Amino acid sequence: MVFWENQKLITGLYAQYSKPVCAKYGLTRMEFDILMFLHNNPRFNTAAEIVRMRMLTKSHVSSAVKTLEEKGCLSGTYKDGGHKAVRLTITEKADPIIRDGEAAQLNFASALFRGFSPEELTIYRNLFARICENARNGM
Repeated sequence: MVFWENQKLITGLYAQYSKPVCAKYGLTRMEFDILMFLHNNPRFNTAAEIVRMRMLTKSHVSSAVKTLEEKGCLSGTYKDGGHKAVRLTITEKADPIIRDGEAAQLNFASALFRGFSPEELTIYRNLFARICENARNGM
C-alpha cells in the first residue's frame, strides 16, 4: 500500500531533522521522542501514557525514561500521592534540548508543508484528524 511507503518517507524526513539534536546532546531517538512528547503533551505524563499514546514498547519507554532520569533530564514523582504511577516532569537541564527540539520540529513542519495554503493546511488537519479517529476506533 502506497500509504505505508509514504509514511516511512515522512518518518525518515523527521529523523533527518531530529538527528542533529540527538547527536548534540547524546540522546537516542527514543529519548528525544519521549522528551518532545512530554513537552508537547504535558497532560500525558506517565510512562504508561507514553506507551499508550505513541504505541511504543513498554520496555523501550521504561529504559529510555530511566536513562533520561540518570542524565538529569526527567524527574519522577508519584502521581496523586499513590505509589503506582510516576508522573514525569522535564527538568531545567533539558531546556536546551527542548529549545533545539522545537526548532527541529518547526523546520520539519516547514519543509513538509512547504507551498501549502492556510486553507489547504486546515483541510489536511481535518482529514488527518478523521483518519486518526478511524484508526483509534479500529483498534
